[in-house]
Amino acid sequence: MKRASLMVVAVLSCLVGALEVHAEKLRVDETDNTIVVQAGDRPLLTYNKVSPPVPKDLKDVYERSGCLHPVCSPSGKSVTAMFAQDHPHQQGIFAAWVRTTYEDETIDFWNLGGGTGRVLHEKVVTIFQEDDRAGFEVDLLHRKETEPKVDVLRERWKVTAYPTDGSYHVFDLESTQTAITSKPLLVNEYHYGGFAVRGPARWVTNGKDKTDRDPSGFLNSLGSQRVEGNQQHAKWVSLWGEYVGKPVSITVLCHPSNFRAPQAARIHPTKPYFCFAPCVDGQFVIDGEHPYQARYRYLITDAMPDAKWLDQQWETWASQSSKEAR
Repeated sequence: MKRASLMVVAVLSCLVGALEVHAEKLRVDETDNTIVVQAGDRPLLTYNKVSPPVPKDLKDVYERSGCLHPVCSPSGKSVTAMFAQDHPHQQGIFAAWVRTTYEDETIDFWNLGGGTGRVLHEKVVTIFQEDDRAGFEVDLLHRKETEPKVDVLRERWKVTAYPTDGSYHVFDLESTQTAITSKPLLVNEYHYGGFAVRGPARWVTNGKDKTDRDPSGFLNSLGSQRVEGNQQHAKWVSLWGEYVGKPVSITVLCHPSNFRAPQAARIHPTKPYFCFAPCVDGQFVIDGEHPYQARYRYLITDAMPDAKWLDQQWETWASQSSKEAR
């Protein structure tokens, strides 16, 4: 009951708050179950150290810790969802591989219902709060669930939020996946798997690229929408949806240093979900000599995606990172 109450509070608090546009100081609050980055008195994002309660009509196998939900726009609208009836394994912002091989066994860390693998929270490494940024570092485990159970990968997330003028929210997610055992994990070629965003169930569409009836849509840096944009190699992908008749959007920028950047993006034909999936372009190995590293920036607005502004955001981010690396 305590966990259920905490989840209800988190989601409700995400849906309320002042609508005025102004910058607010960032703060990080930690509880036994969550880490919440606050923008003033409103949540920007919530990291789940413990899975929120699974709805009564779903099996407990769909529990997922180590994910971000809710993630909120400046006006307090949640752009993520968990435990949607159509795809209950797609939960908030999460990362997992689908078709992998470990010691000649096929392991699926994404589709939890299969029971072969999962990704879960392990520990909090650090929490930081500075004038120009706030966030946390956490470790996650990629676990083989079949007997004998084995923790195959350890993944370090660094989530960093930045203050803005209040018209949008922005945070970075940096990930490093390293092998725990001496055995390699082979990530096989597949049409999805990687870093994903799942939007609310009310954004499920009729599958067409653009109609007045559709409550959501996509746009990428190549100017493509839902159907054409599937598996294109784009610098950024934006998901938008309606909320009480008004648009809200979440955009993910793919860093130019990422493996196989710009990475192919899986965009679902009807569901409000997409992921950057380097496995689309063939298999690769994660082992002691080859960790997997990725970096993404998330932009959330109370508006339809603005391609010109998003291109500028990507260019600024990429150039800043290039200067930092020198």
